[in-house]
Amino acid sequence: MSSRLSRYLGVLLVGWVSLPSSGQAGEAPASDAFEAWLRPPVPPADGFAPVPGSSRAPAGSEVRALAHGRVEAVSPEGRSLTLEHFYYENHELRRVRSEYAELEAVTLRPGESVTRGQVLSRVGAKGRLAVSLHAGKRLSAAEARSFTQARARLPLPASEPVLLLVSHAGNELRLYEQGREVERVEVGFGQAEGPKQVRGDNRTPVGMYFVVQKHRGTFTGAYGQYYGGHWLRVNYPNLWDAERGLAQGLITREVRDRIARAWEERKATEASTRLGSGIGFHGWAGEWSLEETGGRLSWGCIVMHNPDISRLFDRMPEGAMVVIF
Repeated sequence: MSSRLSRYLGVLLVGWVSLPSSGQAGEAPASDAFEAWLRPPVPPADGFAPVPGSSRAPAGSEVRALAHGRVEAVSPEGRSLTLEHFYYENHELRRVRSEYAELEAVTLRPGESVTRGQVLSRVGAKGRLAVSLHAGKRLSAAEARSFTQARARLPLPASEPVLLLVSHAGNELRLYEQGREVERVEVGFGQAEGPKQVRGDNRTPVGMYFVVQKHRGTFTGAYGQYYGGHWLRVNYPNLWDAERGLAQGLITREVRDRIARAWEERKATEASTRLGSGIGFHGWAGEWSLEETGGRLSWGCIVMHNPDISRLFDRMPEGAMVVIF
């Protein structure tokens, strides 16, 4: 993911997508939040090509799709079409539309899938091309350029060798290998509700992170027993946490830049800021249940049952993507 992304975060607000109900081929049941997040109706974008910088274009020249997506609509006269794109940003699956006008006759039909760079049609006889992006609203030319520049490369979680998806609402972790679910287990979270904001708030964050440290064995100190013999640290804070911290005056721009670089390299990020740190997976000092605890156990970490983390520890390698939503 490009480091330039951080410069454009906050320019656009794009809400959670509203996924279609089940019943169409390839779509996940709407009731399964994990599958709905991981498998959108069409393959998600792996990045966006730049929006054309000028509306002047030679008549008959090729017009190509900005990203993977599907045809949402074609005008009755076949001179324009709209594509729908899904993409991942932090812990969210988002949706944006691209529109292409002043074309020759479009032969694609609604529902057809397209790939990034695929020829959609050709520029019409007037030699003018109109390409726009819609993310809740029609973006200005400057916003559209910023949007595509910041998202030239995007993550594809289903293609990760190892992926950990964690649901706050479901108190559940699912482990995927090459996009295939291999385990699902119950988990607990921080003692306080809501996404983590600052050090000491006892909340578990939401976001996309990576495993950066592992330890199995004895833990010393007053709280050593609460690790349950296992520890997997993730690189909280991430890029989006850093952007929030910068906006709130919690960190400096220099610190934000360091966090962004380390996170993109799947390395440990700053551990001494007011945003907090030390978030990861661990076991517990004995058995626990959702009924007795409500799943509110830790100071912000994700708590697993000791037999579960013992069994899965070796299948959760450093560098593995972790998405908490």
